[in-house]
Amino acid sequence: MASSSFVRDLLTNWGLSECIKNFEDHRIDEESLRLLENEDICELIPEIGLKKKFIKKLKEYKGQKPSNKDKKIQEATLSSASCITACKTSSGNAEKCCQKAIVTPIRSHKKAKRMMENIGSLPKTTNSGVGEIDYDLCQPSTSMGPPSPDKRKSDGDDANKQTKKQKRSAASRTTEIFDCKKKTEVKKIMESLRSKLEKMTSTKLTNFLRDKFETLEKDKKKIVGVFGKTGAGKSSLINTILGETKLLPSGNQGACTSVMIQVEANMINDKYIAEIEFITVQEWEDELSSIFMARSWELGDDEDMDDSNDDEDDEIITAFYGNVGRGKTLEELMDKRCFSNIPEFRSALKKCFLCDTAEELSENIRCFTRSDTQNDAFEPQYWPLVKCITVKVPNSKDLLEHVVLVDLPGNGDCNKSRDEMWKKFVGDCSAVWIVSDISRATSEKECWEILDSTVSLFGNGGECQSLSFICTKTDVIEMNQKDAHTNILTRNKTTKKKVRDKFQKQKEVKKHFSGVKDFFKVFTVSSKEYRKRKHLEKEETEIPHLQEFLRNLNGHHTRTSDYISGAYGILSLIQGAKNSNMTDSKELCQILEKKLKDNLKSIGDSMDESWEVFDRCLSQGVQQSEDSHEKLINKVISPRGKKHGGYHKVVKSLCKHDGIYKPKRKKNRGKEINLNESLASCMRSSIDEEFKYFFPNDKWGPIREQIENFTLEATSLIRDHPRWSLHLRFLKMEERELKAELICELRKKKKEIYFTLTKSIMDSMHSCYRRASLHTGKDSLKRMKDEIHQHVKNVNIFRKAKDDMLVRLTKLKNFIVMQLQSKLERSIEISLKTPDSLIFPDDVTEDYNKIKKLMDCSSTVPFTSILDPQPTTTAFQSMSGNGKKHVQITAPIDPDPLNLQPALFDSESNDLRGSECQVPTDAGTELNQLSDVAFVKKNRNALIQRVKMVDAIADDLLLHDMIQDEMYEKISKGSTTQEQMRILIGAVQAGGRMSTSAFCVALRTYEPPLVQDLESSSCL
Repeated sequence: MASSSFVRDLLTNWGLSECIKNFEDHRIDEESLRLLENEDICELIPEIGLKKKFIKKLKEYKGQKPSNKDKKIQEATLSSASCITACKTSSGNAEKCCQKAIVTPIRSHKKAKRMMENIGSLPKTTNSGVGEIDYDLCQPSTSMGPPSPDKRKSDGDDANKQTKKQKRSAASRTTEIFDCKKKTEVKKIMESLRSKLEKMTSTKLTNFLRDKFETLEKDKKKIVGVFGKTGAGKSSLINTILGETKLLPSGNQGACTSVMIQVEANMINDKYIAEIEFITVQEWEDELSSIFMARSWELGDDEDMDDSNDDEDDEIITAFYGNVGRGKTLEELMDKRCFSNIPEFRSALKKCFLCDTAEELSENIRCFTRSDTQNDAFEPQYWPLVKCITVKVPNSKDLLEHVVLVDLPGNGDCNKSRDEMWKKFVGDCSAVWIVSDISRATSEKECWEILDSTVSLFGNGGECQSLSFICTKTDVIEMNQKDAHTNILTRNKTTKKKVRDKFQKQKEVKKHFSGVKDFFKVFTVSSKEYRKRKHLEKEETEIPHLQEFLRNLNGHHTRTSDYISGAYGILSLIQGAKNSNMTDSKELCQILEKKLKDNLKSIGDSMDESWEVFDRCLSQGVQQSEDSHEKLINKVISPRGKKHGGYHKVVKSLCKHDGIYKPKRKKNRGKEINLNESLASCMRSSIDEEFKYFFPNDKWGPIREQIENFTLEATSLIRDHPRWSLHLRFLKMEERELKAELICELRKKKKEIYFTLTKSIMDSMHSCYRRASLHTGKDSLKRMKDEIHQHVKNVNIFRKAKDDMLVRLTKLKNFIVMQLQSKLERSIEISLKTPDSLIFPDDVTEDYNKIKKLMDCSSTVPFTSILDPQPTTTAFQSMSGNGKKHVQITAPIDPDPLNLQPALFDSESNDLRGSECQVPTDAGTELNQLSDVAFVKKNRNALIQRVKMVDAIADDLLLHDMIQDEMYEKISKGSTTQEQMRILIGAVQAGGRMSTSAFCVALRTYEPPLVQDLESSSCL
């Protein structure tokens, strides 16, 4: 967005400097200046003389011809937008042929803006007239003042880089607008069909379709876990990324966030919403009981009890009850009158706040989120009763539609329900951010201890695919203000290198990940500079990089494509059943059932191999554990440096809580004591490398590869069975959907498998812990320790743990095989053995054709900007580890963003008229295709030797008419995959840039590990 200096300079040149203050007060920038109407001008300039002068100047300004540079940009943008095609259907069944529609610039700004608001936020412009997608598109923007005189001016190269980023962002945003329109149109169709389905009699088919509609609407969000110690700036960082200044409460060093806060998009309205979930009344009573029980131990006759936790217990009580709570009994503390201000707690309801502003919401939730030890006057703090808070932010769809940001305490909670939720959040994280003040990024132990103590939860025991270390407060630097810009950037660069070097030394952390390129990233950010821009430009604060990270994780294009594909599958089933006689499908069913049987055997054999590997490794781990069990136990219950009696309370609490002691004291967070983990450590170490190999988070493993490679080859069967093409397309969609579900289940079950060892040992030790906790009086500590040692010696806890893990692995194999078998057999039966009389009575041909065309356009390469705080320019940058398209776009941007709207959209009806929604950047598409051509040419030999999914790739190319039936048959007849690939690559190269680009899209879908490896090699 253009800074306010633009309007200030303009008014000064017009001789209207006395109006500047009023314009700035109303936050008038270049964009809003062009949109001013008479009533707005009257309000801004009441004086008639000045008003007349302003209107004349404004009219002249609007009528000015653009500069040569801007004119070229506009022409190029309109030219690139002309690639969008629109297909209109006539009132009858006949369909007019598609034709290219040249975009006409929109002259009515008011009308265009109204149309854009129906789609999403408007792009904004810089004072040079070049379009820029602002990183705060979905939030209220903050007016930026002019840069200080000491800031360096960008040279030509820097300006070029900035312009390229603007263009990439603009193309990405335009693609998102088209995706929104497509998905909205498909949703309308599917909602109409669903309402008809609900009125139909329940049958095997209608029940199946209802399940498919239900599945279509499910949305699994990705979680970004944000960790960091008190004062690191987590809340400020999240606020700034979302374009808010006062959303999550932040305070002084005496205050800290004490509960989990998840931040997501409000997709319903423009209100700021907070939903506060409490622990149960019973859980609160149990927590208070444990405090009173601990006090009774201290008053009893146990030897040398440690009373160091008194302050911690007192803080929990006084936070909610005040100082008067210290002398009260349990019954008095649980009196319902104590909870009169929060009736929702006793009613097991969520407390909700609905606010107009972020600041209002922040004030309302402060006492539920923060522990403030520096507040002299007592105000009830409700955080001890809170389980979790969900904050919903309006206008944040761009970043958070499919993503949840979770502000997490460093190491769980002593409350059981909060701790279980904390562990679930950490285990479900797709990305983890460790936040630290830049001045202490490498020297401070706490943030690295958080990483070390939680890595097993989000590493092998989780699904984290990206780890980022974020250094905050980069603007705080004690240097000569004249050189602040240079000094900040220099320190940022140095700190990044130090953090990366330190991460390389974290052996226990690194063993959980495969070392994929760019898995670990370092960002140096400044929330203050992002808002004020005193010393740094926006890009230099690296807040935009984190926003882009969330956009890519949000995966708007992929989600839209998946939704449209799912809808297309359902319509294919309905349409196919209406047009076919099921009596002739026996031969095809037999072919499909044989392919299913063969594929299931292959998966079963592969899973058996992994079982044998784990059996061998676990046997070694059992032997090591049995040989060193005394050492493993003493490391926890008799650590060096601890006095004999002073450790009594820890061991007592550990026995009462199934082998786990979690300190309440904040300074001890991160020092959980877990005897079960210690006992399982040798076995865990014996399988860590193999577990990372078979179940990696950051790339495909052998088990996932088997699922991905599974195929009924439905597309290839279309050639020999054309009359069943719709049914086979439905099966193809079903297969893809089922594989996606299984991959999600694989992530979930692999987490359960990883923690089987610890859980099994805890279960085996349960009776021992219970007996040990009953020992009191003289020598009770010694008797507790003896009880534990004796039990481990006499009971085969390690062999049982091994058996339990192997049983879990067997169950995983059976689950995958049974899911594939039962669901695909059901899909074959529904699609090829169901009489047409049971299908929809209404004709769905028109809906089918519309969704088919939308699905075809959804397969167009998605445009997203490259996420890399230090990008390296390479000849081919169109592939990433997650298989999504990342390209550099050189298409110029229209100086008037309103002109970006193509004729594809009807501004009055807001309907989607087009059918083949090509991405509206001719130059960008051309560059992508050229990059793909270069990639295939450079890696031709490697692709021929290493690609295994030739049939699946050929299926996609045949489906999208990139190769003909004759060529497909020739490829299929190849005796080896190498021969098939040699024929296939020759065909796509002969087909030109578009064919090669389609091949690369399919390659990324079916062979992402290979693509990633080749891309990494090309960057070296």
